[in-house]
Amino acid sequence: MIEDLNLPNPVIRSHYRKGFLKQYVRDRFILRTETATNNISTDYGIGKAVENLPPLQKRLDGIIDRYLDVQQDILETFVDREELRQLTQPTVLPNGRRIPGLKLDQPRQLALMHSLVRFCYLAAEGTFTTRDLYPQTLQALQVAPEEYKLGSLRYDLWKLLAKGLVEKIPHSRRYRLLPHGYQICLVFLKLYEKIYAPLTAGILQPFAADQSIPKEKITALDRRYTAVIQALDDLVEAVGLKAA
Repeated sequence: MIEDLNLPNPVIRSHYRKGFLKQYVRDRFILRTETATNNISTDYGIGKAVENLPPLQKRLDGIIDRYLDVQQDILETFVDREELRQLTQPTVLPNGRRIPGLKLDQPRQLALMHSLVRFCYLAAEGTFTTRDLYPQTLQALQVAPEEYKLGSLRYDLWKLLAKGLVEKIPHSRRYRLLPHGYQICLVFLKLYEKIYAPLTAGILQPFAADQSIPKEKITALDRRYTAVIQALDDLVEAVGLKAA
């Protein structure tokens, strides 16, 4: 959640069970990341006695480290071409069974990835159950439970498991999104939502009123999208595809 508390900067707050983690800018220059909980026994399985302060501190330090690590991933993620190609190929199990690869434009997969990268799971050491993911995945897909059942989500998660992006925690129903799995999910989401979808919309269904906006009032980001679209138009025309 992003909260406006009438301060110079908004506060980012991520809730988990009875606690939360908040992040804000202090004195214009210092980024502060703080954890808080109203029930350490419920949230972290640690007693309230003073002698339990060191393990509690270690647990909270780990939460903050994971929180900052994934924020760095969000800002800067890299994947080489061969790895991206391999992710799109089917996975063949030792018994010969083939599991479909990951696609850059598959709505169910992208909705699941949206759920996986939510900050709330960082407080749980990155672990979750399929039932944890289900409501957020439905919300991202914008469908009713009858249209996307829990079994379908488990199948989609199985594909990520086959690619080594997710691991099953032994003797439990919980899973963990691995660090490189988080990065891969971000790459897929960025490619689709920040590149493919906006450019496709700008080419196929441009908004006519945009043409009347003075250039100095167009945001820098929109100017860059426009420049890419124009460059693509020039390229298509140069190779003769537009005429064809």
